[in-house]
Amino acid sequence: MKKGTGRHTRLETRLSALDTPLFLIDASRKFLFFNQGCEKILEWSADDIIGQTCDYAVDTDPDECESVCNLLCPPPEVFKGNRSEVPRFLLTRSGNTLPCVIRYTPLLDEHSNTKLVLGTIDQIEEPHTLSTASPSQQLHAELAALRLSLRNRFRFSTIVARNDAMQRALRQLELAVHSNQPVHFCGESGTGKEHLARVIHFESDQRRKIFIPLECDKLPPRELKQTVGKIFERDYDESMPLEPGVLFLSHIESLSRDIQELILSKSQSAAAKDNIRLVTASSFSLSDLLDQELILPEFYYLITTMEIKVPPLRERKEDLELLAQHFLENENRYQEKQVSGFAPGVLSLFHNYFWPANLDELTKIIQSAFQSTSETLITQESLPLRLKTGIDARLLGPSLSPVIKPLEETLRQVEREHIIRALEQSKNNRTEAAKLLGLTRAKLYRRMEALDISFSEEPQ
Repeated sequence: MKKGTGRHTRLETRLSALDTPLFLIDASRKFLFFNQGCEKILEWSADDIIGQTCDYAVDTDPDECESVCNLLCPPPEVFKGNRSEVPRFLLTRSGNTLPCVIRYTPLLDEHSNTKLVLGTIDQIEEPHTLSTASPSQQLHAELAALRLSLRNRFRFSTIVARNDAMQRALRQLELAVHSNQPVHFCGESGTGKEHLARVIHFESDQRRKIFIPLECDKLPPRELKQTVGKIFERDYDESMPLEPGVLFLSHIESLSRDIQELILSKSQSAAAKDNIRLVTASSFSLSDLLDQELILPEFYYLITTMEIKVPPLRERKEDLELLAQHFLENENRYQEKQVSGFAPGVLSLFHNYFWPANLDELTKIIQSAFQSTSETLITQESLPLRLKTGIDARLLGPSLSPVIKPLEETLRQVEREHIIRALEQSKNNRTEAAKLLGLTRAKLYRRMEALDISFSEEPQ
């Protein structure tokens, strides 16, 4: 808030001293005012917050003022002139989670445009649903609660997971963070295996080293072998200023046997403290590859010291809406346009889709819809055509298999139709029809009688 003289200065001083948490944001989402009440409950000073810009996105890093700013950001609808009362989970500077209700009041200019937004924070004992909050605002609060809960429990705030299979994966990730043993991720393409590998790296003691991802199915075998050898031998140039910490090999099923042997020899010869951590991923069962002798037994047992199965998106129904909201809010970051959620019917369409490319596809769908919409919600009209056609194809179901009839019946029907067409073409001239069919006139009569072709069926 700009400082003035006299009455304005006294008013600002009084508001600043209030224990009721008040803050003020302008139309560009920049903080102008942050009073003593806000400082007390959030543990950030006004000097830290004023001047910062907020985005409608959930952040869970207590060491960054950006987190608290984003968690205080009004829904985009408020900047359209709509008052709003929403449940929120705020994060204090010391890392505590604060359930509250924030009331946003748009302050309009003479043209009824939102000039400022006044926010007041009321702490509550337990999270609850507000009848005045829209479904998208409730989903935003639910996403914040889940991410803060996962941060407190597992330290993983960038993973959205309520699904039981994903919860098991998080427990395994927690064990992997405190180990230096190889980890293997098994799951369909697009399920987020590389992201989970990066989580292990950046939460471990090796976070100051670099994460090196290599796609075994895209690099030529010779180039891949040379690269892997240089990484293990530390034979790299200035383009790699930091020491490698994790070597992530995706599509491990494409790795040739000679590279498997190279990794085995390098892993066994290096000192334990200098080992580069090996993390791998595949879309196929490694046990099947082992049975087909496409993977060396020694290599199989090395990389599967800890195996983490990542479920496909279609099996994570309880995570789908939160993941969609998570990816949408990621699009809001550092953008002038802000979108708060999904219009009625959109999330139902998501539930009716099969998601063959999993999280990768969901991300691209959200990105496309975000770019297409001019509203504060993602509407069905803004969804890309490939999603709509995919849903329509799924609703139609599989094509019906043709009914197989007895051969004799089929041949009889084909012969009958063939004779009738010959009669039509010859304008009911039986002699001409017999010639077209390569029959004698007598034989044509016999076949007509056998196939029950009456004169009434013949063309006139």
